[in-house]
Amino acid sequence: MLRLIIMDCIEAILGRRSCRAFTNQIVEDEKLQKILTCATYAPSPVNKQPWEFIVVRNRAYNHKLQEEAEKVKSYIAERSKWKWVSKYKVDFISQAPVLIIVVGDPSNNGAEQFLNTPVNGYKQACAAAIENICIAAHCLGLGTLWFSLFEAKSAREIFSIASDKDPVGIICLGYPAKELVAPPRKAVCEKVQYID
Repeated sequence: MLRLIIMDCIEAILGRRSCRAFTNQIVEDEKLQKILTCATYAPSPVNKQPWEFIVVRNRAYNHKLQEEAEKVKSYIAERSKWKWVSKYKVDFISQAPVLIIVVGDPSNNGAEQFLNTPVNGYKQACAAAIENICIAAHCLGLGTLWFSLFEAKSAREIFSIASDKDPVGIICLGYPAKELVAPPRKAVCEKVQYID
């Protein structure tokens, strides 16, 4: 039976961290099912639920994704001129016991697609599902990393995703190998504007 870690919602949001080191401990099926259920409860335009989830537990795919990330890193470093990019380690990809690929369906946008400046609501919905995955995993004692350092074309090839679907994000999931430290956050007053 699944033993839940009781956690206040605000505590869960404030306590979630990105995990870049995983143990080899297997993620229990019950926990994985609970996390995926939480993902499907994310909001979406007109309740279109424009997401699909590919769960990968075969490390051969992790290694392919890591190879892709190394290639992407090299040209991002060159184009951006950001020195930290070339030093950014992506070995956590091969460590993660589970990858969850969140795939969006561009044909499942809501009314926002008919605005003068159309919006891809399916991407926003998938992002909400990803956040639910990260918070649910944290509540169950697991660590996650929302990974985006990949080209959609390559992700489609690696994970056999149809050309009309969009790999919006990849979640590395597993038990953290070390304590996760909070990165600095800017003060709320720097990021909020009130209109009364």
